[in-house]
Amino acid sequence: MSLLQKPDANLLRARYHSLVNDVPVVIFTAISALTIQMVALQGEIDWKFAILPPMLRLAIGVILLWFWYKHRHDQPPIENIRKRLDTASTLLILAGLFTFWRSLYLFPITGSFSHYFLIVHNTLYGLCFAFILSKLGAAAYAYNVLLIGAAVTCVFRGDIEHPYLVAMLILVFEVGMLLTMRASNKTFDQWVNATFETQSLLKENQRLAQQDVLTALPNRRQFFLQAAQQQAESSLGEHCFVVGILDLDHFKPINDQYGHHIGDLVLSEVGKRLAAIHTADVQFYRLGGDEFAFHLLSDCEHLRLKQVCAEISHALSQTMHIDERVLTVSASIGACSTCDAKLSAQTMYEHADQALYQVKRAGRGHLQIYSEPLDLKKMA
Repeated sequence: MSLLQKPDANLLRARYHSLVNDVPVVIFTAISALTIQMVALQGEIDWKFAILPPMLRLAIGVILLWFWYKHRHDQPPIENIRKRLDTASTLLILAGLFTFWRSLYLFPITGSFSHYFLIVHNTLYGLCFAFILSKLGAAAYAYNVLLIGAAVTCVFRGDIEHPYLVAMLILVFEVGMLLTMRASNKTFDQWVNATFETQSLLKENQRLAQQDVLTALPNRRQFFLQAAQQQAESSLGEHCFVVGILDLDHFKPINDQYGHHIGDLVLSEVGKRLAAIHTADVQFYRLGGDEFAFHLLSDCEHLRLKQVCAEISHALSQTMHIDERVLTVSASIGACSTCDAKLSAQTMYEHADQALYQVKRAGRGHLQIYSEPLDLKKMA
């Protein structure tokens, strides 16, 4: 049975990263406490017990600190996070058991100062770990209980005035801190959940601002942004940059005959078929209505552009089965190509739109390229 509570993945990941940030504080606290312990016990007991165990734990602390430094920026999968925290929980309880046993062993053979030190050490050491590692759930509470038990046992086994009062003060203090820890952990969880919900809403809003709802393709705004960016990148290479616009032929009769609901389903299917053509060098967009756009890198002979347009024509010419109706569509395509960065994406769009107009005048269903040396008169 796992010692770690099983919150949802987002909360668990937040706890993990918060815990990772706390690791240096925990380790430096442990190193400081162990160093003071060696000083306090030196000369009172055999050096093997006063020096070697703390030195061993110091070495473990240094190794853990090195491991933390090396992996502090990792983004492990959620299952790895669970395993790491389960391992930390187990080690935490084992460390508590060792500290409890060592306190009972050392108390009868140490002096008054060391007695008090053991009590304070166990109490504050356990509190520090429990408070900082509260994200480990049951392990932190178990560790704290073990060390509180060690402190209270030391009180009753030693020659300490008013042992019941001292023990009660320790228990009240620790219980109060445990309640505070629980409330803090609850607040942390609520904050994480609220933050995650806010981030989810923000991502959804960003997606809606960049994506056409009907076809799931990027929208008009993204077209101009991405086209300008890729055009700037293409100017650094030897490729020509192409902007293309495609318009569905005779789409209005589908809306008029079958209604806008069927028309929307046709547009959605067109979006899926265009998305299936999408490759690393070609991106499709829906500009609005039955107008779509794309951009790509091609060669001066426009071989890549013609290949993509053939794929578009083939994909859209396949029969569509829409709401028990058999429909077919085709597309007219206008494109503008430039091999330098003189034309803006907006200007290229306008030229492609003019080429598309020429396609529709000439009979629809094919590609017309508007290249820079041409004007509308030469294209007519």
